Amino acid sequence: MRAIALLPAATLAIAASAGPLAAQSHPLQTEAATTAAEGTLAFETGYDVMARQPSYVTAVERTGWSGPLLRLVYSPAGSVELGLEWVARVGVWGDPARDGAASSDFGDVTLRAKWRVHQGEGGRPTLAARLGVTLPETSFEDKQFRPLGLGPNTTRTFVEGLLTQPLGRGRLHLDLGLYLADQVYAPHDQDDFLSYGLALEWPLSATLCAVTEVAGRAGRGNPGTGASGEWRAGLRVGRGRLRGDVAVRRGLAWADGTWGGTAGLRWALHQR
Repeated sequence: MRAIALLPAATLAIAASAGPLAAQSHPLQTEAATTAAEGTLAFETGYDVMARQPSYVTAVERTGWSGPLLRLVYSPAGSVELGLEWVARVGVWGDPARDGAASSDFGDVTLRAKWRVHQGEGGRPTLAARLGVTLPETSFEDKQFRPLGLGPNTTRTFVEGLLTQPLGRGRLHLDLGLYLADQVYAPHDQDDFLSYGLALEWPLSATLCAVTEVAGRAGRGNPGTGASGEWRAGLRVGRGRLRGDVAVRRGLAWADGTWGGTAGLRWALHQR
């Protein structure tokens, strides 16, 4: 517990010692307020894994995974980004409730839009707003009508304010907003959360950048739509059209599991 409490402090420590990378969020969940140039089209993909994730149906712990992530981000204007994201597959290994069997299903689809409302200059912050909706694709039950617990199978929406502040050669990103999730067992009700993200980037060389964050949602929820929190720290490698990334994950809430990892790629299909 003491180590977990020190993670936010470690995040700030790394910040003091991140370089601009346009319109790329992976392996982080926190999004920058900056936007890519008009006409930019980028593709991101990734794969996540987390140990000891509890099922919200049975509360038993298993290893969860998701991927590949398929995300397209397009900039119709220099101050606007539109995103379409689909997690192709989600699943678990070693589920004790199923005698250690593995199970998987299709992942959810998310639509996102970001508008940069103020471009910071001379060390001043850049401000933006984003909104999005997650459409459920993951089934609640398997073919034998047994609850899978892989996803809530509910609609989730969010609206957030974004801030990006230069810190020397690095950048700090802050996301803060409202996250609304339909309840699993009472679809006519919803749970409201404060969504947050604090991320930092620091270039180590021309082709290597260190990243770290604390992100999640705070509030009182229900099974399948509870509060969550996660710390990530990793590296981005490469420059130009193709970049890769890898990060370690640490769950900060009971519903998030313990330790895991994520890895991904970003390919700029078209950019100025």
